[in-house]
Order: sequence, then C-alpha cells, then structure tokens
Amino acid sequence: MELSGTIPALLGQHGASHAGETILRKKDRGIWNAISWADLNGHVREIGQGLRAAGLVAGEAVAILTDTRPEQVYTDLATLGSGGISVALHPDEEAPRVGEILRETNAVFAVVQGEEQLDKILEVRGACPSLRRIIIIDMKGLRDFQDPHCISLATLIESGSGQSDWAAVMASLKADQPAAVLMPRTGPGQTITHGEIIRQIDAAAATLGIQAGDERLAVLPMSDPAERIHGLYLSLKHRVVSDYLENPETATENLREVKPTIFGADVEAWERLHGRITALADAATPVHKALYRWAINSGGGGLANLLVLPAVRAELGFSRLRVAFVGEGTLSAEISQWAKSLGVTVRTLNPR
Repeated sequence: MELSGTIPALLGQHGASHAGETILRKKDRGIWNAISWADLNGHVREIGQGLRAAGLVAGEAVAILTDTRPEQVYTDLATLGSGGISVALHPDEEAPRVGEILRETNAVFAVVQGEEQLDKILEVRGACPSLRRIIIIDMKGLRDFQDPHCISLATLIESGSGQSDWAAVMASLKADQPAAVLMPRTGPGQTITHGEIIRQIDAAAATLGIQAGDERLAVLPMSDPAERIHGLYLSLKHRVVSDYLENPETATENLREVKPTIFGADVEAWERLHGRITALADAATPVHKALYRWAINSGGGGLANLLVLPAVRAELGFSRLRVAFVGEGTLSAEISQWAKSLGVTVRTLNPR
C-alpha cells in the first residue's frame, strides 16, 4: 500500500490496517507493556484535540522537554497532526539554552515531563513572549502548584474531548508543511517538512534494509535526529516496534532483554558498551581473557565466531542484531573495528 506524504497520514493508515498490532512497548515495574496502533492513534488524537482546544493553530511551534518515553511520542505526533511544528529539546538542557530555543522557534506551548523540567521553563518564560501555555505530563510533587498558564496533560486532554474534526485536520496536511525543528545542543535549529522527513526515512530504510516486525530499543533523546528521523519516524512508517526503557539506568539490562534487531545509539553509548565488555574480559580467567582478545583481534569469523563471540553478543543483547547505527559523531577506529569483529557494522546516520 502506498502511504501518504505526511507522518500523521501514515499513522492513520497503519492504524486502520494494523489496529491490534504492537508498535510501541514500555517497561514499567518490570513488565513490558504493549501499545498497539489503535492505542497510539487514540493517545495522539486525545492530545491533538487538546492542543487545538487550547488554541494551537497550524504553523505554531510546540516545545517538548522530556525524557525519551511514549508520552513524548504521543505529544510529538499530536503536534504534527494538528499542523504544528514539534521542537524536541534535549532533557539535560539548562534553563538559559531552553529559553534560547523557545525564542528562536517562537514556541507557543511547552510540554514538560515533570517538576524538574517545569522549573527550567518557569525560570525563562518571562523572556519568551510567544509562550502561552505550559503542559505538565507528570504532576508528582505539584499537587499544590497553581499557575494560570500551566495545566496538566490530563486536563489538556479533557479540554479537547468535545472536538470531532481530528480526522479532517490530519487529512488537510500537506507534504510541504513544516513539521519539526531539529535542534542541536548548540547553534540554530533546522526546520524540516513532512515531505523531507518521508524522503529521509525512505532513503535510510532502503540503505539499512529495514523490515516490518523489526524491533529496536529507544535509548537516544528525541532531540537527536538519529532517534527522531531514523528511530521513531522510520519505525512508524515501516512498522518497527519501538521499546522504551523503564529508566536510563536500566538500559544495559533492557538491551539484553529485548535483543533488538535494530540498535541506534550515540558515540558515548557505544563507548560504554565497549568499555563494559572490555572490563568483563579483563576480570575473567586468564584463559577466557586470552580467548576474547584472540577472537576480537582475529576480526571475528571462523572458530572465533563459533566458540567465543556468541557469548559476547548475548551479553550485549546483540544476538538478533542486524542493523546498527550511531547518530551525530563518528566512532573511533578501535570501537568500529571491535563492533565489526562481533559481526556488527555500525553506520553513521546524520540526517541534518
């Protein structure tokens, strides 16, 4: 089936054709909870209707300051479906940089994860004249907080429950409309259209050999184009299941549990994986240490691939891995060669 040239259109089409199929999973309290296409579309519609009820109009920007999590996905897609422009900020940005981004993008709404991110917005909002509303996902610790310009995500959703034109709004979107701002940690952002997003993910899918039913672990922040373009949006178009961490501290454990077929991370994450395996090898018996070094130095393959490397790949969670990439930045020659010895070719994907 030929999909339309906007992210919301393909979301609707897949939702109609594959309603019960899992597209996202989130680990919570030790359990992986499945989110179907029907669930995803429902969350996106609820938030999108709330954004429109709150006054968002096409062409206005919504800044999203959260960890990588399903609620961030819902809000991003709801913004796109409303005709808005989604601006994902790195969750570790300090308040002054947050203010710069809000002013540069003329963001009218800011969606924050909780109290910590809310404080950043409150610190700079006086210098952000376009900002009209702050939306809070997690109200923990904010029970007594009151501010006329701040509402919970639950309240936003409730405010839009009477709207009925969501399908028509999404259907009216055009491929040449601005969809997102790719925002680096420093410097100006780059606005891209729905059509440009579709072209980038089509090119990447052809290069990487992405398949429906593939599975990935989302470890990068949404502000990284490799997560947003080649992670989330590519996965949505090609029906790749995206798994979301219980929390950042469980990334290593979750990687071993999921055993993804696709894994994209930043340079630091690849360095940490290399460092962890190297430390485990150094702490092993002299025989196992020597076998590991022989297997890596031999470049993999042959007896090394038969006797040693399957255990290393299992320890990393790479037993099923077919596609690996790094976002912005370049791996060192040492780590790139280490990965190749494990049978993993790490591609550099930079959509900017």
